[in-house]
Amino acid sequence: MKTGFDNFGTYAMNVLRLEKAFRGWGAEMNCDTNPLEAGLQYFIKLNKQADFIGKRALKEIKEKGLQRKLVYLTLETDDVDPEGNESIWHNGKVIGNTTSGTFSYSTNKSLAFAYAPIELSATGQKLEVELLGKHYPATIIQEPLVFTEPTRNRLQKKGEGAKV
Repeated sequence: MKTGFDNFGTYAMNVLRLEKAFRGWGAEMNCDTNPLEAGLQYFIKLNKQADFIGKRALKEIKEKGLQRKLVYLTLETDDVDPEGNESIWHNGKVIGNTTSGTFSYSTNKSLAFAYAPIELSATGQKLEVELLGKHYPATIIQEPLVFTEPTRNRLQKKGEGAKV
């Protein structure tokens, strides 16, 4: 029976998703995370009059403050790349884990998303990612590396301009 489906490059789709810093369900977003941790604040209007499922819970989380945050990393590796679920280290202790990762051919860098404690989530923070038993230097960077048109437009409206 012919279905019309064919190979469509799931690895390529993952690379493109990570370059644009798009979160993936089951990786960066799941039932154990919330939209504020995942960096999706710009999609949530807590001051909106209309009620929505989870609004009260998100307000409580925001009031208490986040314990961890999704960060965007570049890694300095020697021909090994992250895939997700690798340990994140800081000062000899595991502080989190990657959710997904890949090598970006357009930027020539290894990229990963990871959850890190809020106090270690600033842009420029140095961490380590364990790949195949070895620790590699990682740096939290501003996302995304590749700008989509909506991202460029949003940054232009905010007066930040898109750095390509």
